[in-house]
Amino acid sequence: MAGVLLLVSSTVAIGHSGVRATSPKKGSVVRVLPKKVTITFRDRLLRVTQARVVDARGRNHAVWARLDRRNAAKVVIRTRRPVAGRYRVLWKVQAEDGHTETGSFRFRARRSR
Repeated sequence: MAGVLLLVSSTVAIGHSGVRATSPKKGSVVRVLPKKVTITFRDRLLRVTQARVVDARGRNHAVWARLDRRNAAKVVIRTRRPVAGRYRVLWKVQAEDGHTETGSFRFRARRSR
């Protein structure tokens, strides 16, 4: 019985999509806020339910967020109103297995566009 439970729990863990890459990279310093921020996951996603690119004053610079048309494992976030400073990218997505996943990363822009 314990072997069956172990098998089930390891299958569930494998089903979750983890972040493979971000652009800009987590913790990086970029020249300006990019027009698009991307988050690439290990597995395909069903949908993006929330995505924000927030500056130090709490202003959201995201215009829209969606899955990349060519890669359902990549979230693309369009940005606006670039200002120099620190940014935090927050997301909430639904993985292909139906689970909701959330996360965030930070980066810094040296100057406005």
